[in-house]
Amino acid sequence: MSTRRILLALECLALFGGIPVVLTVLQLRGGFPFFPFLFLFLLITLVLGIRDPNVRLRPETSPLPGKPFLFRLLGAAAFLVIFTWALEPERLFYLPRNVPVLWMAIMVLYPLLSVAPQEYLYRTYFMQRYVPLFGEGKGMLWANALMFGWAHIFFLNWIAPVLSVVGGLLITLTWQKTQSFKWVCIEHTLYGQFVFTSGIGWWFYTGSAQSIQQAMGS
Repeated sequence: MSTRRILLALECLALFGGIPVVLTVLQLRGGFPFFPFLFLFLLITLVLGIRDPNVRLRPETSPLPGKPFLFRLLGAAAFLVIFTWALEPERLFYLPRNVPVLWMAIMVLYPLLSVAPQEYLYRTYFMQRYVPLFGEGKGMLWANALMFGWAHIFFLNWIAPVLSVVGGLLITLTWQKTQSFKWVCIEHTLYGQFVFTSGIGWWFYTGSAQSIQQAMGS
């Protein structure tokens, strides 16, 4: 293995493997401010990406990805409603039914504050920076999806990482087809909005991790 590949592997493990571990430890010790850590992570990758000619936001010329893309969105929405109803029916559509102002705020702010930074990190940066490690095919697809799921371990439940692996696979397929930051952001946004609308979004909220931690300590 060349020196460059060794350094890239160490970087990948430190950033995408190590940071979620650090956040999980902080969560177990009482929690942490999520967005400052997300934007610090983003800043690190922006600095590294500027110095790498392979990491670039490409011109947005891709058309709508096609019918499979739309079917995936419809399938995801239906699955999340059924999954929430089967697992925790009392949470089904909890936010739009009970806290509509908060639900609307999430619908508006989630794409800007959460999706765009994550899509730079996990698609634009990861999938261009680490081609020497994983290639551009199935190796990259699975490496990216698993790392994306791993990023959600600090929620301290199995639902967030598992659903994030599935969502990561779908979003990564869109990136591999379109190379479009716009379309992966749109897809990620819609999946996230489905998650918080259906009610399963509780498990993607740091308050749920703190509740789990309190239950474990009692």
